[in-house]
Amino acid sequence: MWFYLASPLFFLLDFAFGWDIRISFLDQNIAWKLAYYLFCFGVGILMWRWDALKPILGIVEGGINILLLTLSILLPYYQAIDAISSGKQIINPLDSGSLINYLLTGVFLIISMQLRTVRANN
Repeated sequence: MWFYLASPLFFLLDFAFGWDIRISFLDQNIAWKLAYYLFCFGVGILMWRWDALKPILGIVEGGINILLLTLSILLPYYQAIDAISSGKQIINPLDSGSLINYLLTGVFLIISMQLRTVRANN
C-alpha cells in the first residue's frame, strides 16, 4: 500500500528531476505516464481507506503492471525488427532507467508474492 501512496514522490522525482524509475517506457507519452501515476496513487488511497479491497486492487494493479512490463519489452523488440527490415540502425532500448524499472518491478512483485504466501500460511 505504501508503495502506491508514494506515487506523488515518484512523480516528483520523474518530472522535476528526470529520475524515472517507475514507468520509464512511457517517456514519449506523458499523458499515459501521468494516468499511471494517478492510477497507482488512487489504488493506494483505496487500499488505505478500505482494507478489504487490498487483494482485488493488488490483482488488478499487478496485472496492469505485468502487462506494461511485457509491453515495455515487446514494443522495443518489434521496433528493432522493423529497423532491421528497413535497414535502419538499431538503438538499444535497455537504458539505465528501463533496467531500474525492470528491477524495481520484479523486486516488488517477488516481495508481494512472498508476503501473500506467508499471510496465507498463518
